Amino acid sequence: MENKLKMMKKVGFISICIMIVVMILSLFFKDKFITLGIGLGCMIGLIGFNMILQWGYNVETGKNPKAYRNFLSRYAFYAIMFGLCYYLGANILALLVGFMCHKIAVYIYSFTEK
Repeated sequence: MENKLKMMKKVGFISICIMIVVMILSLFFKDKFITLGIGLGCMIGLIGFNMILQWGYNVETGKNPKAYRNFLSRYAFYAIMFGLCYYLGANILALLVGFMCHKIAVYIYSFTEK
């Protein structure tokens, strides 16, 4: 569990750093919904990543839940959150950019921890 906690903290830190840089760049568009969408997209990605780590821990400790159900519930979470954010006025492309900030952080972590 300690390795997963270390990974979660490092990926979270990298994600937030990338998100801050992208949010600062988004201020040039002068649209607060773009900046808001980037932040929300990154946070949704971090929550989903935490869900993956928690389910991995459950499998590792023998509390083996149904993997298919967990997989679908994570994607349902993404769909509900993206739909809700879009309904509340966030820019959908900005949500995807924020989500990709988190994915880039995972790639950076995987390359630096080889």
